[in-house]
This record gives sequence, structure tokens and C-alpha cells, in this order.
Amino acid sequence: MKIKLSAILFSLLLMASPVMAADTMLIVVRHAEKSTDDPKDPSLSEQGNARARKLAEVLKNSGVKAVYTTQYKRTQQTGLPTASLAGLQLNVRPATKENSGTYTADLLKEIKKKHGGQTVLIVGHSNTVPEIVKYAAGLDVAPMGENEFDRIYLITLGKEPRLVSVSYNP
Repeated sequence: MKIKLSAILFSLLLMASPVMAADTMLIVVRHAEKSTDDPKDPSLSEQGNARARKLAEVLKNSGVKAVYTTQYKRTQQTGLPTASLAGLQLNVRPATKENSGTYTADLLKEIKKKHGGQTVLIVGHSNTVPEIVKYAAGLDVAPMGENEFDRIYLITLGKEPRLVSVSYNP
């Protein structure tokens, strides 16, 4: 289900969500807007940095215990404000051609092992976010457009995974 909510309402949703103590909560987002400074590994644009700060604000009361990114600057710069606010280091998990077939399964296996029962932010890319959501929640979600940066997927893992999709803007 797709719902547009403000940052305050999203925070309330996170706090009031009927999550069992043993459930793991995944918050899955695409990196924020990128600049054109490097065609292979661009940094975030000014708008992207504002979005990353807004994400940290939205998630400040969510109890995030880990932040996972890829090796690319744009995912790390998107996750860093949330990690910093929570006093965490980034967990950088490289996405390569060699591990592309097992990346999502390996990522979720690691999260369940190291952070079971916790809230985890995963910052991915337009092609990996729908894949992560499908693998974790068992549901297909719409592909992400090249200029789409505002979706947040909240997945509660348990006996029956639950999925909520919201949008946020800086």
C-alpha cells in the first residue's frame, strides 16, 4: 500500500507499528539525488544532501541499530546522517558483478544474524531496492524511476512479513 505521509506521521507510524519484540524491521531506501561530479561514483547533490538530512530527521526516533550501504559515495552519504544521529558506523557491503546473484540473500542473512530483532536501515539503488523488498517481504513493488528518490519501504519481518511504503521530501 502506498501512502504519502509527513515526517512526523512517519515517525509516529514507526513508533506505533505493532512489531513483536523478536521482529526485525527493515527500512529500505534508494540513495538520495546524485550530483554530476563523477560519472562512475558521484557524490550527493545539494538536494540529495538535504534529502539525506531529512531522512535522518524522519528516522531519529525509529531505533535504528545498523545502517547498511554499498561501496558507492551516494549510498554512504545518504545513510551517514542517520548513522551519525544514532551514534553508529556505516556497514559498507560492496555490490559487485561477482556477488550480484547472491547480494540480496547474503545481505539479509547477515542482517538477520547480526541484527535480528532490531531496526536496520538499508540504502540501495534504483535496481536493488525493489529486489530487496521482494526478497524480504515476498511482494513485487513498482520499479523505481531514474529520478525517484522519495520512497521508503518499511518491512517488518516475522511469521508474516508486513510492508508499508511511504514518501518523504526534504
